[in-house]
Amino acid sequence: MDYFLLKQDVRYTNVPMLKKVMETIDPWKLYDLQPEDIVKPLMFHVKADAESTFVDYIEGPISLISDSLKRLFQAYVPELPLKLTILTQIEQKIQKNYYIPFVERLTAVHPESEWNLDQSVLKKLVLQADAIRGHKIFRIQESTAPMIIVRLDVAESILRRDYTGITLEQVRVQ
Repeated sequence: MDYFLLKQDVRYTNVPMLKKVMETIDPWKLYDLQPEDIVKPLMFHVKADAESTFVDYIEGPISLISDSLKRLFQAYVPELPLKLTILTQIEQKIQKNYYIPFVERLTAVHPESEWNLDQSVLKKLVLQADAIRGHKIFRIQESTAPMIIVRLDVAESILRRDYTGITLEQVRVQ
C-alpha cells in the first residue's frame, strides 16, 4: 500500500500566521499535546490581510485542519479526537474555524531513513511496513515536526476534492 506525507503547499505564501502560540499552549506540551490538555476551544489571533488564503491544512507550529478536511478525516477515522481552534483577525473582521487533529502516533521510521547530524530532523523518511499496516491516518512518533501520513485511499479522496494549500509527497515503505 502507498502512503503520503501531508504537507502545506509552499506556493501559498500569503497564509495566516498564528500569533502567540507559546503563550496559548505550554511550550513543553506543544510536541506532545493531548486532547485533555485543551479544556475549551483555543483562539489564535493571526497575521493576515484581505488577500490572505486560509488553506485547508496549516502545518505548524501545530497542525490545523479546516472544517471540510476534518469531515474527510472523520470519514476514515471516525473516532479521531479533534479540538476546535478559532483563527481570528480583528482588523479584517475574519474568523475561521479550524481543528487540531489528535492523530494516532506510530513508531514507524525504518532504519534506512536519513536524519540530520543530531538526529532531530528527518531528511528522508522511509516507513516500516509492519508498523503501519491497517492505519489510514497517523503521525510519526520519532519526529518533533508534525508529520501526518495518509494512506493511498485517503490521499485520493483529498485530491478528488477542492482543497486549498495541500500537497502530498509519496513516502517509501520497506
